[in-house]
Amino acid sequence: MMSGLFDAIGPLLFAQDAGGQANTWSTILFFLPLPLLFYFMIYLPQKEQEKKRRTMIEALKKNDRVVTAGGIYGAIVSIDSTTGQVVLRIDDEKGVRMKVDRGSIVRVVESE
Repeated sequence: MMSGLFDAIGPLLFAQDAGGQANTWSTILFFLPLPLLFYFMIYLPQKEQEKKRRTMIEALKKNDRVVTAGGIYGAIVSIDSTTGQVVLRIDDEKGVRMKVDRGSIVRVVESE
């Protein structure tokens, strides 16, 4: 049963007409816009998103409420720019603090 399917598709895939050059050029023209499509739909949006993230991380300051990549909510106590470590206050009542890498902060939570 499967061989019948391949027997029907095979000539369509591998058929070459007398104008082999025209077929080659049409294939090239078909694939030519793919790099442009990749650039505008994947690379540029990703680059813009990374720029926003970098700006957000550089603008972090003391007492900002943030969320880490692990889903931990906390307030920034201190930022060490040389090592890239951020100390977060997790619980005010118990005085729980935690050191995280600056890059692990995913977003800043807006104050209500």
